[in-house]
Amino acid sequence: MRSAAFALVTLLSLSPVTAAAAPDDPERVVMKLDEFLKLYEKNRAEEVTAPLDYALSSARYEGEVQLKDGEPYAAVFKARFRVEVLRAKGFAKVPFLPATVALESAKIGNAEAAVVIEDGHYVLVTQQRGALTLDVTFAAAVTTAEGSSAVSFQLSPAGATSAVLSVPAREDLDFTVAGAKLQSDKVVGDKRVVEAVLPSTGALEVKWQRELPKAAQQASRVLSEVYTLVSLGEGLMRATTTAQYTILFTGVDKLALRVPKDMTVLDVVGAGVREWKVDGEGNLAVQLNYAAKGSYGLRIEMEKVVRGDIKDVAAPVPVPVGVERARGFVGVESRGNLEVDAGDVKGATPVDVRALPAAILGITGQPVLLGYKYLGTDVSIPLSAWQHVDADVLVTLLDEARARTMWTREGRRLTSVKYRIRNNRRQFLRLALPKGGELWSASVGGRAVQPALAADKRVMIPLVRSQAAGGELAAFEVEIVYVENGAPPSDSGRGQFSATLPRADAPCTYVAWTVYAPDDAKVKRLSIDGNLRKVRYLSNPIPAEDMNYVQAANPAVVEGAQTQAAPGGALGDGAMPVPVSLPLQGREVHFEKLLALDEELTIGFKYRGLKKR
Repeated sequence: MRSAAFALVTLLSLSPVTAAAAPDDPERVVMKLDEFLKLYEKNRAEEVTAPLDYALSSARYEGEVQLKDGEPYAAVFKARFRVEVLRAKGFAKVPFLPATVALESAKIGNAEAAVVIEDGHYVLVTQQRGALTLDVTFAAAVTTAEGSSAVSFQLSPAGATSAVLSVPAREDLDFTVAGAKLQSDKVVGDKRVVEAVLPSTGALEVKWQRELPKAAQQASRVLSEVYTLVSLGEGLMRATTTAQYTILFTGVDKLALRVPKDMTVLDVVGAGVREWKVDGEGNLAVQLNYAAKGSYGLRIEMEKVVRGDIKDVAAPVPVPVGVERARGFVGVESRGNLEVDAGDVKGATPVDVRALPAAILGITGQPVLLGYKYLGTDVSIPLSAWQHVDADVLVTLLDEARARTMWTREGRRLTSVKYRIRNNRRQFLRLALPKGGELWSASVGGRAVQPALAADKRVMIPLVRSQAAGGELAAFEVEIVYVENGAPPSDSGRGQFSATLPRADAPCTYVAWTVYAPDDAKVKRLSIDGNLRKVRYLSNPIPAEDMNYVQAANPAVVEGAQTQAAPGGALGDGAMPVPVSLPLQGREVHFEKLLALDEELTIGFKYRGLKKR
């Protein structure tokens, strides 16, 4: 109302009609009633505009099939369209049927309607306004092939569409209405009638054929293939079975299998499984929500508790009941350190495990040890398994150890050792420092940690567990920095250099050790001693970022690492490591060794020319 009043005020302001303002109220306008009504009607006519020229509210088609020489050849339809003409003036065009059908008549009431053909459709041309009813009679062709008949034509979009088709026949017919959302058929005298509610777009397509009597329908034929993976572990035998059915002719909604009575069925999974149950004799009954037809699969999980060694225990193989043909495959795997063997097999033939179907090999990452195939329902595969004691294996490995020692004229030595470690389970890396060595810093993965001191005085570096990367364990770095005193040179500048690396409790595949000697110290080549080989260049050079400094890591504690403090020493009681950074300079002397086991790593040589300053 407010918008209409605003429009009227606007019209009043623009209208040439004479209007006088009230003398006591300048905001009021006074005009004659007939002039006001003319303005109101004019404004209303200009504002109301229909979005479409017409609307088909509903369409109903009622047809009857015509016979010629006892065979259907055409269908005559009487259709009624409810049309709403929305166009304000002039003629409206309403397409209502495709030009592929033969139009007999089109009437609005008792009068013939004006119909033309345009764009492949019969089009009603009218200047009537509002609702009208269009009654049409037309014929559509019926096609018959291979005992099935059909009639079809394109529909005009309507708000609601329904169809009825009657077919003269003395026998029952099986109807199919394409896209029907609601369909029913019935017998009316000697005719078979189908009714359907259709979507408002698309085509009307009705097919029919003789209905096959139930007594003449062929009974179901069920074929099966069973794939079973048997897993033997410590104290448990599990079986995963995939039963694949081929159901022909008529669907079935009940399936039955026979499982070993001593096995516990954990779950039965399949499309539309409503319920399943196992009786005391091992009969598994599966009820479906629908009649399955064609290909259908069931997955059955079973297990059984076994104690000690397994001796002549039959492999649990479910057997389908009520099938015409049953064949299957069995694969056997070991979960743990079990040695598995088979006894006297009956009704089955051993096969190469690589020839087992993907339904078995594809559901396990363990190697399948035994494979069998069988045909029929009488199969017996006795199994035996023995438990063996687990052997100790390597759980921590040092991929490499890189040591750098800064040797001063006074004989003091500052050493940094970086270990690249792959660790699966160990909690600490234990290191026996050289005699007199004083630990300054320790880090894991670039973050400082608080070492612990074992009862035998070895330093315990807390480790983290390696992350999995591409199916392998990723390596991380552990670095220690320690200082020790050595013998100073004599007054003549001669002396003996001897040093030992920390002894680790894990094997190392490669050790590199670089000693930075004072520039004027001359190493006697023939005096070199120790179990590391002097080389001119290292096989695996030290990364460039590590060449210039010996540096302890950032003093942040590695997340998840143990942080028990070592009492006393360079660290102090429970103190976090202090960052250490010393430049590396001098003449480089390189040593290396492949595969260092639980052994001391030592080097030694004589030198001369080192004068005191």
